[in-house]
Amino acid sequence: MLIKSPLKKEKVKQNKRRSSSKDKKRSTIKGAARSKGNHYGRRKQPGNQDSGFSFPKLKPWKVIVGALAIGALGILYLNHVFATQQLLQEVQQLEREYNQVKRMHEDYRLTYDRMIGPADIYENAKDAGFINGGPAEKVIEVEK
Repeated sequence: MLIKSPLKKEKVKQNKRRSSSKDKKRSTIKGAARSKGNHYGRRKQPGNQDSGFSFPKLKPWKVIVGALAIGALGILYLNHVFATQQLLQEVQQLEREYNQVKRMHEDYRLTYDRMIGPADIYENAKDAGFINGGPAEKVIEVEK
């Protein structure tokens, strides 16, 4: 046989919160206590959920498709970068070859001008009637 003892009353202090009828009077308070976001000490209404920031609801297939699209764009970008670097290396190689050939051409032209230059000058001078003065370091003596 089961015997229960009578419940003992616990000593609990009286609830000193304002009643719901007094909460309506509280709405006349001005300032921060009146703002919508201030719910300190009061329960929120179940239908009136005024939460701050929340992520939009995304379905998993949308996330997967987005990740695949971003991945494909990333791969295309990387291919573009590598192709651009390859073209830059080719352009720099061709520029080096061009400069080398240009220097060789200038050297050959200088050598050719040195070989041909004086002979042409002397020949044109003779045709024009000039007389060869000889070496430039001759001592000129003036007679009185």
